[in-house]
Amino acid sequence: MTTVPQDRAVHAANALAALHACRTQAELDRRFATELAAQLPDTAVALCLTTDAEGGRRVTFAVGGEWQATVDGDARAIAAATWLPITYREHEVGALAVGRELGDDERTALLAALAHYGAALANLTFNAEAHRDADTYCATLQALEQGIVLFQEEDAETMKASLLQQAMRIGDALAGVLYVLREVGDPASGLEREQVLGLPEEFLDSLRGQGETAWPDVLLGLPTQVMARGDDGSLAMLAPQCVPAMLQRIAVMPLRYHGLEAGLCLLFNPQVEGHETRDVAARLQSFGLLGAALLHRLHLEAYRAQNSSRDRELQIASTIQQRLLPSHPPATPGVAYAWCLVTAQNIGGDYLDVFAPHENDVCGIVADASGHGINSALLMSSFRSTYRAKAPDMTTEVLAAMLNEEVVHEVGPTGMFITAAIYHLDCKTRRLHLTSAGHTPGMLFHAATGEVEMLDSDGPPLGFMAGADYTRQERHLASGDVLLLYTDGISEAANGDLDMYGEQRLAALLRQHASATADEVLAAARQDLAEFTGRDRYDDDVSLTVIRID
Repeated sequence: MTTVPQDRAVHAANALAALHACRTQAELDRRFATELAAQLPDTAVALCLTTDAEGGRRVTFAVGGEWQATVDGDARAIAAATWLPITYREHEVGALAVGRELGDDERTALLAALAHYGAALANLTFNAEAHRDADTYCATLQALEQGIVLFQEEDAETMKASLLQQAMRIGDALAGVLYVLREVGDPASGLEREQVLGLPEEFLDSLRGQGETAWPDVLLGLPTQVMARGDDGSLAMLAPQCVPAMLQRIAVMPLRYHGLEAGLCLLFNPQVEGHETRDVAARLQSFGLLGAALLHRLHLEAYRAQNSSRDRELQIASTIQQRLLPSHPPATPGVAYAWCLVTAQNIGGDYLDVFAPHENDVCGIVADASGHGINSALLMSSFRSTYRAKAPDMTTEVLAAMLNEEVVHEVGPTGMFITAAIYHLDCKTRRLHLTSAGHTPGMLFHAATGEVEMLDSDGPPLGFMAGADYTRQERHLASGDVLLLYTDGISEAANGDLDMYGEQRLAALLRQHASATADEVLAAARQDLAEFTGRDRYDDDVSLTVIRID
């Protein structure tokens, strides 16, 4: 059993794990420099990152010695006693210079730390790419701000025409056509042509798929891409005999977001070649997400009130997200529940749930999507549906493995992921099953000893890699025991001095209030966090679930 306070090894592990939560390289370097200074006191250390294909390196930061003056300079100016590589998968991304020879244990510990740094740096790079996609998304949204008036008038045809025009501008296409599913979300319902620009409809009527299959229905399910004419005259699964010589490329922009199909936008002869193709496809993919969301909302007539600013739209989304939280605790004698979710913005990427699918059988989860805001909220919306449908019939470790595959498919190359603590509680036997996928350590107060046990993660975050395996922890809960599950928005919340709230403070609070009711424990945690930070909204989403055995 691990108790609080933790030993130095656990502190070091937590410090390295915290690297993966950094949002900028400056923050990553600052935290890692602190960890290096702790591991190698009174030793000169310089971290050097690779700058070009020939292996050139730049000094990123230096601590503990005379190399401080070389920061931002050429790493060749450093004469180090030891060089340790920084790698991510098979790629070397830099090296660590150390001013003395290292012992075997020191070298092993540093190599492990450098592996964390390399993975965190790669994750920042992936997130930067995702942020660039988000910037494209926002630019597209701004371009459609003129359509707000059209939404006020509920003029669906004008909105669809604007959607096609913007897609053609992104792809620099001479012509385009917008197809929408007859039933948004049901690909089997078939596509219906809604808008055409730059082409006679008679020409579109003449297009047939290979083997006389329906076209463009055969393009449903394809990723965003620019398809070029083949040497044999084939193009975009069209029958060669109906492809005119002037038609050289077709850009396929699926209108799809988080597994929901809304339709298809086709751009004819987009003026892109070579390296531009990938960038245009990426922008179209982002725009396709927005287009699908707009069409979905239009189809359901759920967002007619979009006659105000973007802040109003986000407020509506926040209301919807709050309603996804459990409305009442499970009716299980002898067990009390309390929870809260505070988003950093109007909508967030945290999710918690607790419900009783069967008598005396409780399913629950506390989850956190990387980042926060629109993208994280959309990912969590899809995740919640899958979790709710599968949780009652699967053990926690099997459920985690299944959810991992779903998230891998959902996030693709965006670099997003979800950490989650998934639990089942048999209220009759008081047996707890817990699987933690890269999540913050849960805390279990044992009334018999007065100590807090840390329930650490036993698997990688969901969506981190396909094929991951998970295990489960089992605990027998006794009267007076309290289980506390939370997201890192609590432990990493900072005050004005940039000190983090931390797990030790939360564990101390749990010990102090463990004899109180679940609601009182929750209220005490929220009050203490607000007093520590001096505010009641934080830089990251905050979620907390308390379960008390009476």
